[in-house]
Amino acid sequence: MKLYSRPLSPYSSIVRCIAYYKQAPIKIVAPPQGFPIPEEFRAISPFNRIPVLITGSGLTIVEAPVIAEYLEEHFPEPSLLPADSRDRAIVRMTARAAELEVLAPMMELFELIYLKSKDETRISKLFKQMETGLTETEKRLGHGPYALGEQMTLADAWLTPTRFIFNNFRKISGRENLLDPYPKFDAYQQLIVQDPVLSLVWYEMTDGLKVFQGELESA
Repeated sequence: MKLYSRPLSPYSSIVRCIAYYKQAPIKIVAPPQGFPIPEEFRAISPFNRIPVLITGSGLTIVEAPVIAEYLEEHFPEPSLLPADSRDRAIVRMTARAAELEVLAPMMELFELIYLKSKDETRISKLFKQMETGLTETEKRLGHGPYALGEQMTLADAWLTPTRFIFNNFRKISGRENLLDPYPKFDAYQQLIVQDPVLSLVWYEMTDGLKVFQGELESA
């Protein structure tokens, strides 16, 4: 198997987290250099974005949630879903909220802030959406060692890159106190860096951010 990924990409980081946890035999390769990804990559990914997983049979799988499900099913042990159906639903809801109600609006806000957008109505709406998602996430978080208890789950795979992105987002947005109302989510970083799998992804993203910032400075 081959995974097209970049260290800083939160969606790629989710998939790498799952692959590392399951010790899946996946070769990680980078897409063509450039931001955005050059158009030539559409020959591999019709949407011209990462992550992309190429399976051993040659099947191309796109979109992080689909790749995550595939890896969970293809490599069932160790599982990232609890045995109980109720607990599995909670894991999936937490991961879905992180994806759609926290990470997605934050990534759009990154773009709007970078482009110095004057669309204050859209910006306000996205912050409200993100804060609602954070509120729901905060309600579900336990007290470790993982997001939802004693076992690492798909929720951790989604929340780890999401939590990482907030450190830089707070600076860029000028909202340093953004996570103050969400103390468990804020402190989740301390749990991440103590885990061998989650910390590996965290520090890969750290290195990726340094490279990206260097590229911006030299551009």
